[in-house]
Amino acid sequence: MGGNLEWEWTAYSTTNVNQLNKDDFDWESNLLRKAEVYMDSKEYGKFWFGQGSMASDSSAEVDLSGTSVVGYSLISDMAGGPFLRLDDGSLSNVRVKDAFTNYDGLGRKLRIRYDTPSYSGFSLTSSFGTQVVPDPTHIAVWDLALRYDETINDVKVSGALAFSRPGEGDSIYDASISLLHQPTGLSLTLAAGYSDKDAIDGRYGYAKLGYQTDIFDVGKTAFSIDAYFGRDIKGKGTDSESFGVQAVQNLDYYQAELYVGARSYSYDDDVASVQDSYAVLAGARLKF
Repeated sequence: MGGNLEWEWTAYSTTNVNQLNKDDFDWESNLLRKAEVYMDSKEYGKFWFGQGSMASDSSAEVDLSGTSVVGYSLISDMAGGPFLRLDDGSLSNVRVKDAFTNYDGLGRKLRIRYDTPSYSGFSLTSSFGTQVVPDPTHIAVWDLALRYDETINDVKVSGALAFSRPGEGDSIYDASISLLHQPTGLSLTLAAGYSDKDAIDGRYGYAKLGYQTDIFDVGKTAFSIDAYFGRDIKGKGTDSESFGVQAVQNLDYYQAELYVGARSYSYDDDVASVQDSYAVLAGARLKF
């Protein structure tokens, strides 16, 4: 038995920073991410109760490349807040996060969840709940996910497939798989998602090639390139396209990672012509 308590403070998040609120720090921005208890049994599986990840959370984000800290299928994480700019130089009303998503299930909710034991690398997960953070919606949601983790000869394979019901008449289908050839450090990651709604059916595909090697004694160095192609995400007839490159240096003794990434964002619709945008993100992550 155990529990998790996780709090988030994002005073200047890339999800919200844009051309209109530069240097506008929101010091009171905080969010209760997880407040849950669990019971885990090798024979009967794992039961979860409270605020935490639904079964489909991260099902579109399986990634063994070693660079997910700076680039993964949710490519808008790098710079989701900025508005895309029209060809005449003025700002559009479309933010990067509006046009680029990965349909990663239902995220975190107040829920009950059950994970089966692993059978030959496969496990099945289901959950039922409702949103209470940051604002209650009073809408019951549920999902189902199948996950796989196994090493076959020298190849580590991880994957997930999920179905979610975020509301009456709406459905989300998403999946991801990642393969790592451990002797060479080469990896391939694929993800895709489809949102079935009454008005708009959005979809996307994502691919990443990665390479991990021991250049320095301090820890592994990982490199990757990726590509994203979306259709009808912001609205009917819209196209979203992105290409990225990432590098991560692990510092094993300090349990830290140094990272840098660069990405392009291209968006097109039938109404206006929009310029391509570019983002660069660098930083460090420390785990303790």
